This record gives sequence, structure tokens and C-alpha cells, in this order.
Amino acid sequence: MGFPRRTVAYQNAQDCSTQMAQLGRLLALAALAVGLLLLIMGSGAAAERWCVARKGQTAEALTEIVVKELCQEGAATSENILHDCGPIVPPAGACFQPNTPFAHASYVINSSWQRRNSRGENVPCDFNGHAALVFKDPSTSVRCRYPNLP
Repeated sequence: MGFPRRTVAYQNAQDCSTQMAQLGRLLALAALAVGLLLLIMGSGAAAERWCVARKGQTAEALTEIVVKELCQEGAATSENILHDCGPIVPPAGACFQPNTPFAHASYVINSSWQRRNSRGENVPCDFNGHAALVFKDPSTSVRCRYPNLP
């Protein structure tokens, strides 16, 4: 069952133009309402997000984050090191490829950030200016899935 067709007869071009302008305003308001609704729905705690290495950093800076801060000295326990850094260990780590400082730092930063926030630590995605929040899954393959915990 469809909607009944309605034909409108306009007295002149002015009436038609006025009606079209009103329809345009209504459509713009409807689009704005839908956009706001999507924004509100997408900003909840369930929104998927990842914390990855900020682009434009040197390989040395990224390697320092991974090696010194998250995978050795800065990791509180061996459980943290294994969880956050194990997947980038060569050659068999699921996330060793691509073998770049950016990819390794992104994986480790995200893993640490997700794990700590899932424990209620409320850690910002910053890592001393080396990280940025993204809303598109940065996983590099089916084998290498970046954690995304609630």
C-alpha cells in the first residue's frame, strides 16, 4: 500500500517558488535533526575508538615509546609487557608486520590504553603528545586486530 498521489496546482510561478523554498527549509531542518541524532548516538561510551601513534613523529621517538616506556621500563608487570608488546615481537608476533616504528608504536599504545581504561584508570589518549584518538579501526590484517575494549 502506497501513499496517495497529490497534485498541486499553483496559481503562478511565485506560489511555486514559495512552496519550494518552504520545502527546502523543512528538508534542511530534517537533515540537521538526523545529523544531531547521529552525533548524539555516536558519542556514547559504546563508540569504537582507538589510541594510536600520532603521525609525523620520528622513528626514534616512536621506538623510545615502545621500548622504554611501554614494553620495558614503564610496564608495571610482565603480564602487561606480554599483553601489550607480545604481538609485535619478531618474527612470529601477529602484529609484527608491517615492521615499522609507527605500526609497532600504534599497536602498543592502543593496547596499553585500552587495557588500562578497561580497568577504570581513565587514561587520556596522549602518551606525552605521542598519541591521537581515532575512530576508524587501525588493524592491519585479520591476524593483527587492535584491541577495542568497552
